[in-house]
Amino acid sequence: MTDAPNNLAPADLLVELGCEELPPKALNAIRDAFFDAVCDGLEKNRLDFARADSRAFSSPRRLALRLANVAGAQEDQLLERRGPAVAAAFDDAGQPTGAALGFARSVGKEVGELETLKTDKGEWLYCRVQQQGQSLDELLCGILEQALRQLPVPKPMRWADHSFSFVRPVHWVLVLHGERVIEAELFGLKAGRLTRGHRIHAPGPHEVASASAYERVLEDACVLADPDRRRERIREGLLEADADVMIDLALLDEVTNLVEWPVPVPCSFEPEFLEVPHAALIASMQDHQKFFPVRDAANPERVCNRFIAVSNLVSRDVSQVREGYERVIRPRLADARFFLEQDRKAALEDSLGALDRVVFQEKIGTIGDKSRRIASISRKLADFLLLDSEACHRAALLSKCDLMSHMVGEFPELQGEMGQHYALSSGESAAVAEAIGEHYAPRFAGDVIPGTPVGQVVGIADRADTLVSIFAAGLKPTGNKDPFALRRAALGLLRILLEADLDISPHDVLALAADELKGQLTVEDAVLDDLNAFVVERLRHHYAGKGYATELVNAALASPWTTLPDLDRRIRSIDVFMDDEAARSLAASNKRIGNILRKARFDGSTEIDAKLFDFDEEKSLFEELERIGSAVDPLLASGDYGAALHRLAELKGPVDRFFDEVMVMDENPERRRNRLGLLARLKSQFDRIADLSVLG
Repeated sequence: MTDAPNNLAPADLLVELGCEELPPKALNAIRDAFFDAVCDGLEKNRLDFARADSRAFSSPRRLALRLANVAGAQEDQLLERRGPAVAAAFDDAGQPTGAALGFARSVGKEVGELETLKTDKGEWLYCRVQQQGQSLDELLCGILEQALRQLPVPKPMRWADHSFSFVRPVHWVLVLHGERVIEAELFGLKAGRLTRGHRIHAPGPHEVASASAYERVLEDACVLADPDRRRERIREGLLEADADVMIDLALLDEVTNLVEWPVPVPCSFEPEFLEVPHAALIASMQDHQKFFPVRDAANPERVCNRFIAVSNLVSRDVSQVREGYERVIRPRLADARFFLEQDRKAALEDSLGALDRVVFQEKIGTIGDKSRRIASISRKLADFLLLDSEACHRAALLSKCDLMSHMVGEFPELQGEMGQHYALSSGESAAVAEAIGEHYAPRFAGDVIPGTPVGQVVGIADRADTLVSIFAAGLKPTGNKDPFALRRAALGLLRILLEADLDISPHDVLALAADELKGQLTVEDAVLDDLNAFVVERLRHHYAGKGYATELVNAALASPWTTLPDLDRRIRSIDVFMDDEAARSLAASNKRIGNILRKARFDGSTEIDAKLFDFDEEKSLFEELERIGSAVDPLLASGDYGAALHRLAELKGPVDRFFDEVMVMDENPERRRNRLGLLARLKSQFDRIADLSVLG
C-alpha cells in the first residue's frame, strides 16, 4: 500500500528490530530496558503518549515496542528570552549596540520590537518567542539511538564491515506511526513496514499495515510476539502433555525466549538410566538440554523416565521430532552414568589428598587447607552449641571432596548434592551425608537454609572461613565487584544464624574463623573490624529487604545485642512499639537527652543524690525510674523487649513534666551534675533495648 501523507495526529508507534537469535537469558532484561529507555526518551522530548497502555514484545528474533497514542509532534512552546542589560544595549546617542543587535537577530526580531524587563537588579531587553514543536519524525531516530546505547547488552558484537555493534546482527527495521512509515535509519538499515515470520512456517516478508495490526500479522505468520502469551501457552501445553511435569520457572522463561511458535513434545528415555542420581538426571535434562523432567507418580521426590521438550514448529511427523530429542538426551545420560560408575570406585574421603593440589586462593592455600579449617571451626561451633561435634567435624572435612569427582566436573551445579550421594555410598552416616548435601544452602535469594543442625554448622563455618580469609588476603569487595561472592556469603551466614535461632554472635563466629586462619595468614584486628562492619551492613540490607526502616534497624544495632535472634526480637519489638502514641515523644526525649549529655560532655555517671532534688518533677521522675526499672529487669532478662518498652512508655508523663519545669543546666554544679545523672539513667534504661534517639 502507498504510505499516507505526513500526519501529526496522535497514533500508536511501532518499532521492531529484527535480529539473529537473541541470548535467551538476557532477552527479558534487554527488552524491558529498551522499553523504558524509549519511553523516557519520548517523555524527555515532550512527546505525549500513553505509557500505561504501551508494551514491549520480544521473541528469539526480534525486539519490538508498541507505544500507545504517541503525539506526532511536540506542543509549541512560548519561550521567554532575556537579553543584555538596557544600559549595555544602547550607546550614549541611544543607538543599539552590537549586543542589542545580536540579541534581536537571535530571536528573529528588530530591536524596536523588543520589550524591556524590570527586575530588582536592573532593566533588561526581553522577548517572548513562540517556538514551534519538532515532529516525531525529526526526533525519533535520536531517541532510538540513545535508547539502544543504554541497553544492558552482555557481549556486543559487530558484523560485516560495519562500525556499529549490537547484541546480535540486525537484519530489518520496522517503524510505523499509525499506518505511516517514519523515515529512519538504524544499524545501516532503512526503516520500512515489513517484518518476518517463522523461519520454517512463514518466513515472509510480511507487510504490517498499521501499528495496531502487528501482533495479528505475526500470529498469522506463526510467531507469538507477546512473551507473556508465549510463556502461558508453553505452561499450559506442558501440563496438557503430562500433569506430573516439573516446571522450573527460570527454565520456563528461558524456553519462552528460545521459541516463537511453541509445541510441547512428550518424550522418554530408557528406564535403566534412572539409577543415575535424581539431581544429575534433572541437570542433564533441564540445565543442559532445556527439557522439562516429569515426576515419578509413585515417588514425587524423584523423576521418572519421561520428559517434555518444546519444539519451535508444528511437525508433520512428531515421532521423528521425538526421536531427535530422545537421541540428544541419551548420550548425556550415558555420560552421567559413566561418571557415577567411575566415582563410586573410590570412597569419598579418598579425594582429601587431591584437594591439597587445588589452590583456593594464592595467599590462603588450597581447598584442602580450607576443608581442615572449616572442620576445626565446625567442631568448636558444635561444642559451643551442644551439638554432635564429631558429625560436624566429619561433614566439614568431607564437604569439598565431591569437587574432585567426575560428576561435579561435568555438572558443577551438583556440588554438595553429589557429595551427599557419594558419602552415603561410602558408608558415612546419614547426618554427615545430609550436611554435605545442604551446606551450600542458601544458594540464592529466597532459598531455604540447611535443614539439619549439622548442615547449619558446616554452612556457617564454610562462609565464615571464606569471609575472614578473603578479607585477610586484602581482597574485600569494592564497588560492584565481588568476585568471591562475599556479600552472598555474609548474607547466607546471617540467615542461618537467624533462622536457625542459634545462640552465638556473628562476631564470635568470625573471630573463631580468624583464629583458625592465623596459622596460614595473619588477621589484623583492623581487618576483623572491617569485616564485622561489612557483615553489619549486610544485616541492614537484609532488614531493609523485609521492609524495616533504616533508622529502626540502626536503633536496634546500637543496643547491646548479642545474637541475631536477640537482635531480631529487638527490631520487631521496636517496630510494634513505634505505633504506640507515647513512642514518638519518648524517641524525641531520648534524642534531646543525648544532645544535652553530649554538649555537657557528661561522663555518663548515673549516680544520683535524692537530697539535691529541688522540684517535685525531679523526685517523681526518679521514683518512677526506680519502680519501672525494677519491673523491666526481668523482662529484659527473658528477652521480652516488647513488654519492656511498654513499661518504659509509662515514663512519658514524668519525662514531659520534668522538661517543662526543671532547668537541667543549673548554675549550681552539684545540682546540674545530679540532673544530668538522672537523664543519663533514664536514657540508659531505653538503651538496654535500643537507642531510641536515632528515631527522634
